[in-house]
Amino acid sequence: MDFTNLLTIAIPCFERKEYFLSSLESALNQTVKCEIIVVDNHSSHDYFEKICRDKGITYYRNEKNIGLFPNYNRCYALATTEYVKILDDDDILLPSYVESFLGAIERYPDIDVYYTDYLIISSKGTSNHKYKIPFGYIEKGYIVIEYGAKYKLGFPYLTATIRKSIAHLDLDSNMCIGGYDWVWIYSNADKLTFFGESEKLYYYRIHGNKSSRGKARIVNLLTHAYVFETIILNKISDKRLIEKVSENILWNLINVKVQGNKIELTELMKSENRFGNYLEAKLAENYKFKVIFLLPKIIIAFMYLTGRIVRRVINFSTQLN
Repeated sequence: MDFTNLLTIAIPCFERKEYFLSSLESALNQTVKCEIIVVDNHSSHDYFEKICRDKGITYYRNEKNIGLFPNYNRCYALATTEYVKILDDDDILLPSYVESFLGAIERYPDIDVYYTDYLIISSKGTSNHKYKIPFGYIEKGYIVIEYGAKYKLGFPYLTATIRKSIAHLDLDSNMCIGGYDWVWIYSNADKLTFFGESEKLYYYRIHGNKSSRGKARIVNLLTHAYVFETIILNKISDKRLIEKVSENILWNLINVKVQGNKIELTELMKSENRFGNYLEAKLAENYKFKVIFLLPKIIIAFMYLTGRIVRRVINFSTQLN
């Protein structure tokens, strides 16, 4: 099979030119070809349009910058195939990604989400990621939620191909760069069928433009606590997992205090999105967290670092036993 009409690789892009051609060529160079579209989030130049025209790629340009995750949704909406793979404009697909996806679908036609293991590309070279991910065929993916509870959040949404009929992120009207992808995955995992490929078929690039800073950094940290408390705790019943998740909520919120500042946190709580609303409600209803957020940052930082050391010692002792 040289071509499949089952899958579209959709590349959202905005402004940055440096890695786009490499990403596009990684989609073009698949051992099995598929539909490819590029969705430009109203860049100030025509570089992407020219490249797509030269290579015969379907190109769309938004009338205005609608934001990162709304552009993901637009990619899903514009695709005409049964499955859609979002490929960020600085990441790389290995040549056998589409072929591997089709092999999984042939064996398990009911798959809603296909994903692979991946490698990280940075200025230091290529390296492995730190997350534990379940692989193989996963019917009604409670195990995805269980892995999130046991090993901290880490589902590789970035490598995922998703059935178009379900691939729509639920976003806030007053949105910020939070983990809406993880919110979607962990909210729906127990109702979906997954296949995880253990081969590393995706390169995820980390560099200055992907580093979270300021308010974006705080929201990304807050995403963890939000998903743990509002989603995962409602889907698990094992007492040990509940205790572990509750501990993670505590330390994630402490880290929000460590990494943020008063202005950023106040702005976030006034921004009227689910993450800011969650933090505001948490401080209003929980005296312990309110005290923590009132303490000087240096004290909270000391608590956080001490807690991390203690947890590592406990984990090491547990492994020895």
